[in-house]
Amino acid sequence: MLNKVPEITIWFWIIKILCTTVGESFADWINMTLGVGLVNTSLIFTVVPVVVLGVQLRLRRYVPAAYWLTVVVVSITGTLYTDILTDSRGVPLVVSTTVFSAVLAVVFGVWFMRERTLSIHSITSTPREAFYWLAVLVTFAPGTAAGDWTLDLTGWGPGMSVLLPTALIAITVVGWRLGGQPVLAFWLAYILTRPLGANIGDWLATPARSRARVWGPR
Repeated sequence: MLNKVPEITIWFWIIKILCTTVGESFADWINMTLGVGLVNTSLIFTVVPVVVLGVQLRLRRYVPAAYWLTVVVVSITGTLYTDILTDSRGVPLVVSTTVFSAVLAVVFGVWFMRERTLSIHSITSTPREAFYWLAVLVTFAPGTAAGDWTLDLTGWGPGMSVLLPTALIAITVVGWRLGGQPVLAFWLAYILTRPLGANIGDWLATPARSRARVWGPR
C-alpha cells in the first residue's frame, strides 16, 4: 500500500499541535463540563480509538480526514491514561514519566527488530502502521506526564509553560538541521508537541481577564 503518513512539513507540525490542543480541551470538556468523570471518559476513549483505528488501518493510502481524526482520538486516549494514574491512582509523575518512557523504548525496540526501520516514510504495510500508531499512542503518555511533572517542579502557569516545550522543539530542530539523526529528531519533536498543544489549550481556557497573570507562577 502507499505510505500512510503525510509529508512532514511545517503544516504537519501545526496541525499536530492543533490536534493535541483540541484533544486536550475536548477531553476536559467531557470529563468536567459534562460531569462524565475521568474513568468514564477514559472508557469512552478506549472504545472510540478501536473503531477509528479500524477504519484507518483498512485504508490503503493516506486519507487526511481519517489520519488526523485518529491523531486526535489517540491523543485523548494517551492523555487520559496518564491522568488516571496521576489523579485516580496517585502515581507520582516522575514514576509515570519513567515507566511510559520505558514502554516507548520497548515499542521502538520491537518495531526496529521486526521491521529494521523506524522511519515514518516507510509506513507501507499493516504491521508497520500498527507499530506507528502504538508508538503515537505511547508518546502522548510520557509527553503528558513529563509536561505535568515540569509544571509541578517550576510552578509555572499555562502561559509561561508554553515556552519550555517550544524551546526544546527549537533545539531539536537545530540539532536536526546540523546533521542530527532525523528519525530521532522526529519522535522527540512528536513527544514535545504534546505538552505544547496541551498548554496552549489550558491557556486558551483561562478567562480572558486572567490571561495576563498566567505568564507568572500559578
